[in-house]
Amino acid sequence: MAAAIVVALLAVLTSIVLANNDEAQLDKRLDSIVDASMYPEQLRDPSRVVTTGRSRSTGQVMFQRGFQLPPLPPGTATVTVNGVDYRVRTVNVEQSGGILVSIGIRADSILLSRARIPLYVLIVCLAVMVALALGWILAGPAIRPLLKLTEQTRRLGTGHDRLDPVHGSREAEDLSEAMIAMLNRLADAQAATTNSLQAAQDFAANAAHELRTPLTAMRADLDTLRIHDLPPEEREEVVADLSRAQRRVEAIITALGQLASGQLARAEDRETIDVAEMLDRVARENIRSGVGEIIVEADEAGTVWGWPAGLRLAVDNLVRNAITHGEATRIVLRAHRQGPLLAITVDDNGRGLPAEEHRKVLGRFARGSTATAGGSGLGLALVAQQAALHGGTIELSDGPLGGLRAVLTVSTAPEPAAPTGQA
Repeated sequence: MAAAIVVALLAVLTSIVLANNDEAQLDKRLDSIVDASMYPEQLRDPSRVVTTGRSRSTGQVMFQRGFQLPPLPPGTATVTVNGVDYRVRTVNVEQSGGILVSIGIRADSILLSRARIPLYVLIVCLAVMVALALGWILAGPAIRPLLKLTEQTRRLGTGHDRLDPVHGSREAEDLSEAMIAMLNRLADAQAATTNSLQAAQDFAANAAHELRTPLTAMRADLDTLRIHDLPPEEREEVVADLSRAQRRVEAIITALGQLASGQLARAEDRETIDVAEMLDRVARENIRSGVGEIIVEADEAGTVWGWPAGLRLAVDNLVRNAITHGEATRIVLRAHRQGPLLAITVDDNGRGLPAEEHRKVLGRFARGSTATAGGSGLGLALVAQQAALHGGTIELSDGPLGGLRAVLTVSTAPEPAAPTGQA
């Protein structure tokens, strides 16, 4: 509408300027005709020029060409003759006692006369109205997606938590994509915050629950040492209990921290993991604990995409469980691909685990019947968490070496699913 108003005003101003300019041009033509009036044969269009000569003293018509012009004083004027406007120039001619010669040219010789301005403005206004209507109609497809996007935005937080892409003009689609990306970032940030709060709550709850027993035992032992004067043998036994309780507290806190870290794993922290190198490092670090031998068979394992520290922690926990709780002296680490998955197998010759406990020990704070004292009960729960984060599973079974077999599978896809806080 603003554009239409500007166009209309511009049309009116232009018409006035053109009219004034054409009138000046008409006067110049009239001057040329006056100069040539004494030589009619030189006029190119004598039919459009009228001439009337009158005696200056009596006003009597001395001669005329075309229609008779009315008596006029010297100068320039516009008169109407037989319904036609003429631009007339009257001059003195010093002959035959003095003659006033009036020479006129039709006013419609100019492109745009003042009489035609209203019609011209009307035509322009009609054209502007047509353009306005067409603009309104053509703007509909561009405005409709924005209206849809606005309506969807209003519904956010009232049972709707996402925007559907809109289609239409390029600008509306770009705005839709930008808003959807912004909402996705906000959702990711909210999910990360929720996971952080949940991890903190889980850590506090589990720590309070699991640390109560060893801390109570430690306090009782400390009271015993403070109050009673124990013989050396009993004193050493109480100190040993304190040392075991301290190690259990330390193991529980460390494991809970590792579980919380797994819950807060971020997709952007994933890296390429060389599986053979990782298994070799786990073997080298655990061979120092006194186990007889650890064999690694992973020449063709290749690489996977994941969290190096988390995956290494999972394999390390399986090896440590075999050494600590299974009392294994021989461990074999194998890695091979199975379609979209990589299987890491840990076999040991330890004392194994009853079949009915193979699933139960994967839960938090679950301990097998063959486990030694002092553990946290979270080692295999950490393995299960990392398996889920890497798009795989953990399964326990009886092993071919006489002990336990643990098969940890992880996805080999370049972009596994982002973590969702599994534990």
